[in-house]
Amino acid sequence: MAYLLDVAAEAYFPLAPHHTFGRLANSVDTHIDKPYVSKLHAAIEWNGEQWRIKNLGLNGTWINGIAMAQGETRELAVNDEIVLAAQTDPGFRVMDLRAPNDILWPLNRSLSETSPIYLSRYHLLPDGDAPELALYFDEQAQQWFQEAIAEHSEALPLNDGDLVQFSTGHWQFVRANIYGPTEIKSARHINDFEFVFNLSLDEETTQLELRQQQVLDLAVRTHHYLLLQLARHRAEDAARGLDSKSQGWVYADQLAAELGLDSTHMNIQIFRARKQLADLLPDALGQQCLLERRGGKIRFGCDKFKIYKGDQLTATSILKDC
Repeated sequence: MAYLLDVAAEAYFPLAPHHTFGRLANSVDTHIDKPYVSKLHAAIEWNGEQWRIKNLGLNGTWINGIAMAQGETRELAVNDEIVLAAQTDPGFRVMDLRAPNDILWPLNRSLSETSPIYLSRYHLLPDGDAPELALYFDEQAQQWFQEAIAEHSEALPLNDGDLVQFSTGHWQFVRANIYGPTEIKSARHINDFEFVFNLSLDEETTQLELRQQQVLDLAVRTHHYLLLQLARHRAEDAARGLDSKSQGWVYADQLAAELGLDSTHMNIQIFRARKQLADLLPDALGQQCLLERRGGKIRFGCDKFKIYKGDQLTATSILKDC
């Protein structure tokens, strides 16, 4: 996400993918309350490859002291100086020109102390070692959510401009709106893959593979045993004849007891499992199916799995509903 410095105010601000400047307060992204600035004076826009500025006003726009004609467009570079209408005004300085990205913008620190947090589709905050919050993008709903890791709370929708707070301070969520239906239609679904768990005989280690046309090795991780335990519950319910939508639901407290974890550490494992999958398959649909929650219960929601203990196949299931 690109950002500029307002030289007079000594304040930084991020650019929207199409960012407008002008005097008309309710119609522009950056309001400039000066009579010689046009109602819609200039626009900076990401064209898919670079950031460009277009002069729309009658009273002139200067880039590094060089005037732009009305309607003229120029490519921007880092450290460019932008002045609107009056060359004596301090104007703006281009500080960053990265492509649009959803970010957390720091509110209680300057950018000299900290940087914006560029969000992946599944993000643990402040980090993966001691996470407090999970932020994730639901591609089907085209909506961001935030969820507290230490609580059994519902995920809350996260919208442009919302406040996000954790131990490092206060942040503002800035949505770049870079996702869209073309990207969604081209993606694979999580349920296209078969989850194959390889459990050691002493049940100390669990290796996980995803199989479709190729094998994706997720290696050995502690959180794979959590997924395996939930898959076992689902296989047991299937053997009892429960329909697929009713299979595998376990109270979170029961699962924590089975794993020998407190609820906070179990939630950390849940979020790490989701993040590993999101990092491995960032464009895949159905990320929310991996682990589903309902009324204090949780289940493994993916359709196809096998569990091996040593060389022996101990459970298998091919289900039809997510």
